[in-house]
Amino acid sequence: MSARRRSQNRGGARRRSTVIQVAGWLLVLLAALSLVTWRQTRGVFMERELRALEEERALVEAERLSFNRQIEELGSRTRVMRVARQRLGMHLPEDDEIIFLPAVRTSAPAVTEGAR
Repeated sequence: MSARRRSQNRGGARRRSTVIQVAGWLLVLLAALSLVTWRQTRGVFMERELRALEEERALVEAERLSFNRQIEELGSRTRVMRVARQRLGMHLPEDDEIIFLPAVRTSAPAVTEGAR
């Protein structure tokens, strides 16, 4: 081979090497950009899901508070008295309707030796 051809081959090899390096760097850049895009898309999706869950939690909390208020209303003394009067025919006793029963005293239980 002549010297001229050798220098042309070296120049062609250099160009190919440079093209491969540029293509490699472009591939690395494309991969990095793809990774960033994927992470950003995933972040947006996760944020939407988080907001939906926060809204659901707020609705459940409001429902829980509503149930607690309803329980308090249903268990209030005035409502219980009204329902007892209407449904069961009960009323607050008059003084002559109250009967006191004498307390029955029982002796204290004997302590056995096995129980000590």
